[in-house]
Parts: sequence; structure tokens; C-alpha cells
Amino acid sequence: TFVQPLPGVGRTAGARSFQASRPLTGVLEQPAAAQRPSFLPIFAMVAGAAAALRSQVVRRAKGKPQTTSGVRIRKPKNNALRNSSIATFEECTTKQNYAPLTYMYRRRFCRPRHKPIQMATRTGRQSGHKFHSLHTERGRHARKYRVIDFMRSKRDQFGTIKTVEYDPYRNARICLVRYEDGEYRYVLHAVGFFVGQQIISSADAPIFVGNALPLDKVPIGTMVHNIEMHPVHGGQIARAAGASAVVLSRDKKFVTVKMPSSEVRLIPKGAWCTIGKVGRTEAQLIKLGKAGKSLHLGRRPHVRGSAKNACDHAHGGGEGRSPIGQKHPMTKFGRCAHGRHTRRVQFSDKRILIRRKKKSGRA
Repeated sequence: TFVQPLPGVGRTAGARSFQASRPLTGVLEQPAAAQRPSFLPIFAMVAGAAAALRSQVVRRAKGKPQTTSGVRIRKPKNNALRNSSIATFEECTTKQNYAPLTYMYRRRFCRPRHKPIQMATRTGRQSGHKFHSLHTERGRHARKYRVIDFMRSKRDQFGTIKTVEYDPYRNARICLVRYEDGEYRYVLHAVGFFVGQQIISSADAPIFVGNALPLDKVPIGTMVHNIEMHPVHGGQIARAAGASAVVLSRDKKFVTVKMPSSEVRLIPKGAWCTIGKVGRTEAQLIKLGKAGKSLHLGRRPHVRGSAKNACDHAHGGGEGRSPIGQKHPMTKFGRCAHGRHTRRVQFSDKRILIRRKKKSGRA
């Protein structure tokens, strides 16, 4: 310990000395812990502020749509925009579509009775021509159809994902794939796709997102989409945004698959499927906000039968707000509307092991 005498006092016997509050320069250095500032209080303050903000957001939400990846909540500039949300299109890489695989879908309004004849079209009644003159389609926005490769029939050739695009005919996104021979095709966008990814459709393809292979080759417990109901018919199951099915088991002829509706059924093992889950799982969180958006999507309003005349519906007629006047609800054609099975008996019904759950709380 270094001691220094009091200022102005010589070093004499019995003189009091004290320990210097600061050691001599160059003789002793401060400990390393004293030189290094502590950031723990700063981190604690930031974490506390973040927790407070989160609790404030949850408290103010009260069931309103939350902002998540791919969804943006509109500012409430008017009542139609309040609590409404739209897609951000952040996963799309281009606004241009591939013209050879895009065309204006035109409906034919001629019914051939006997021999196949050339059906005529009318420009004003095309299903994609501006706004439609047909009552059931009036108000829908014009849109072009993209040809999707649901069969994945390009076997044993690697394809490279070039773009991720918007498709007006479905709530999922689509990807433009360029194969080794130079051909371009559209496929459904799955969770995990990225531009430059290699995909292949082969019987011995690796178990990776985007690869297509028969159900018999898929490991048990794998999530799949774009499943064929019958071989060579093309994918028909689990094609919507966020949809997927799970392979449960297999036997000599069939593979047991759990559908998105919680139904469990048998599918021939020769049917093809695609590994992974369809992208844009946040599509169900979008809230339109007003009736005009539904109209632009082609969803026409429905008129109640009890609000019609008796000549137009079985529930119509009467003075004021009259009851339907029937023992049970009916369709506009006078048939039973509730409780009667109107679905035809399908050949594939015998392959259903567990029926879907019709109530909420799907497994």
C-alpha cells in the first residue's frame, strides 16, 4: 500500500498518514471489471419496454385481425377500411406473367344437343372480359387464367424456380419453373420455396419440398399436397392456400391419408403427390371489410327465399314478414333443403375410413 503525507506536513514521528484515494499513476491499474461498462441494465430496460408494448397491442386488439407476415391491416380512414386487412404480396417476385401459359378464359353460351359443334362466344359475355353483363357474374374484375401443371408430368427432369407470381383464380401463389429442356410450367407455391430452387418429379425423387413422387414412396408422417384421387388424373386434393394432407399408413394397394378436412381415406398407391404444404397460410386471416371487395372477387349477394315472391321461391309470398309456410325448409325447386342426402353414392365412398368432422374443432 502506498501512503502519502498530508499536504504541508512533513514526515515526522507520529504524523498521521492516510491511504491515497487514487493510486500513483503507472504504479497500480484499475481492475478490468471497473473499466468495462455493464450493459445488463440497458438490456433489461429494452426488454421491459418491449413487453409493455406487446401487452398494449394485445389489450387493444380485442379480437381484431393481427398484423402478421403477408397481411397488412388498413388504416381506418373510413368504416369500410376499419379492421380490414389485405395481402402484402411480399412473397411475389414479379408482376409480369408468362404469356404462353396465360389466356383469357371464355365461357361458351351454346349447348350442343347432338353432335359436337363449334360453340360461339359473345364478347360482352366472356367471363374474363372487363365487367360482365351476365347477372350472376356482374361486377367481377377481369382476370386471366394461368395453366397450372397439376399432374407434374415432366418426369426425371430438374426444374428451376424462376419467379413467384400472383394467381387471380386461387388464393395461393404459383411458381414459374424452367426445366432442363427449356420448357416453362406453372406449379403451386409451397412453404419453403425460393427463387433458384431445384425441384423434380420422379419415382425415386428425394423427400424434399416441391418434389413430386408416388404416394407409395412417401415416408409415413410426411405432409403432402396436390394429391391425385386416381392415378393419371392430376392433383385434386389439398390445393388451397395452407392446405396439406398427412400420410398415415400403407398396404399392398392403398395408402391411408388424412385429408385437410380431418377425413381419413384410402388412395391408390400409384397416385402422385407433392411434398410439402401449400404456401400462404395466412390467407384465412384476410378480412375484406366491405361488400364491394366480395363483388370484385365474383361473389354475388344471396337473396333470402322469404324475401321473394311465391312464384320465385317456395318460401316466398305472404303479407309482411310471414313464415315460410312449409313443414321444413325447401329449395327454390320445392325439394327438402335440410336433412336430406342429395349427394350421389360415389364409387370412392367405400374407401373412406373416418368421416370428416362437420363441427368446429377439427383435429
